Amino acid sequence: MKLNYSLIRGFFSILLLSLPLGVLAQSNSVMEVSSNLIMERLLFGAIILILIIGLVISEVVRKSQKKRNFQSYKAQKEKIAYLEEKLKETEKRIVKTAPVNKPKVVEEEAMAYTSSRLRGVGNLGALEVEENDDIGDLTMVSTHNIGKKREIQPKELVEATIETAKKSLPENVSIATQIGGAPVIVVNQNLLTKSLSALIRCSANTIKGNGKITVSLYASMGEAQISISDNGQGWGYKGQSTEELKALELAKKILLSQGATFEMNTQEKKGTEMVISISSK
Repeated sequence: MKLNYSLIRGFFSILLLSLPLGVLAQSNSVMEVSSNLIMERLLFGAIILILIIGLVISEVVRKSQKKRNFQSYKAQKEKIAYLEEKLKETEKRIVKTAPVNKPKVVEEEAMAYTSSRLRGVGNLGALEVEENDDIGDLTMVSTHNIGKKREIQPKELVEATIETAKKSLPENVSIATQIGGAPVIVVNQNLLTKSLSALIRCSANTIKGNGKITVSLYASMGEAQISISDNGQGWGYKGQSTEELKALELAKKILLSQGATFEMNTQEKKGTEMVISISSK
């Protein structure tokens, strides 16, 4: 029987060629398993990273809330301490009982007993009292940042400020306005009205005898400028209340937080001018 060597050679050639294909298929299978394992590990790592980021954000939010709560508590505590101090001062000034034969004097002394921050408004039939606790109000609004920033016409801001302040000015002080055009500003109206009103009232307290406060609004170098001037004794005069100086510092702090600048020029026995500049946004 004669062997066909060409067929044998062909068979072994096919067998040898098929071996690498099998190895290659097995190699591809291993690579797929390795790739799947890598993907699973990456996915697991991504989940762990997201959880860690979530925990960090949660901790930051918790600490921020705790800080705000502490600031709120501190502000309320300061206001309570201030009111308690005012109450103690008030108790010390309570008028003693007068003799029976001098009822009129008692009435006059009782009427004389009012805080420098209280003013009677009304007619003969009724007495309406309005309280102005500038330090307490400024502390509260600066701590809680009550209100939101919005676009506002400076004229609207000045008119609201004057309306708020004039109700509590002493009778010996008049208020005048000079309102011009000014660009639109973006501010927290509540904070600025409180601050400017406090400055106007404190300026009024520097005036002895009849006097006047002038509130002006004008535009300068693309800014809205508000001027508060008086013809009083000048800030820092001998005997000036420390409460007024503290109110000034609080008002300045609030104005600066709103992006405004504050300038003050005072002359003893001649008066003071305060200029608040607010950039248009």
